[in-house]
Amino acid sequence: MRKVLVMVVASAVIGLCTQAVWTQEVEQKDAKAKTPVAEKETKTEIIKLKETEPFTYCALEMKGSYEQHTTAFMTLYGETMKQAVAYDDIPFGIYWNDPQTTAEEDLLWEIGFRLLEKHEVKEPLKIKEWKFTTMASRGYKGAFSEEEMGKAYEEIYQWIEKNGFVPAGPMMERYLRAPQPNEAGELCGSVEILVPVEKAKK
Repeated sequence: MRKVLVMVVASAVIGLCTQAVWTQEVEQKDAKAKTPVAEKETKTEIIKLKETEPFTYCALEMKGSYEQHTTAFMTLYGETMKQAVAYDDIPFGIYWNDPQTTAEEDLLWEIGFRLLEKHEVKEPLKIKEWKFTTMASRGYKGAFSEEEMGKAYEEIYQWIEKNGFVPAGPMMERYLRAPQPNEAGELCGSVEILVPVEKAKK
């Protein structure tokens, strides 16, 4: 569904490695775990149904091209630091419409962090609620190639239909690992794809 999106986000995060607190924290965790990204590590955990609690998050709302991810991340990190927002160290993106059926200038999306405590924020940040509790989850670890990522998106939507569900909300992508190049020069990392679902009506 979004074959190119994660590659765009990966490039944005790479560009922020010297500025983003999240990137530094993730790299430290990776070093402790001693699990470098493998050159051809493109397999994932199985797709599963995931039940979660609603949560509050801090978001930067965006409209238009996904090429704005670099600017969006810079604004998000800069504002959360300036406003002393206490947040989870795993950033995510929420994508409200399908780029295959929506004009680029009309794309609605946001990036953000889950809040660790109640907080008031100033523009351009907003406090929002994630109310979706039942989601199809698919982990992906490997190269951010159009072919491999395309397979990941195809598989999760095929699983949703096969198991009697329908999408019921915007897709979320949680960026679990700072992207790194492998020996072949491909950007590799870890992402969790989450799609809110509900049972299909008979």
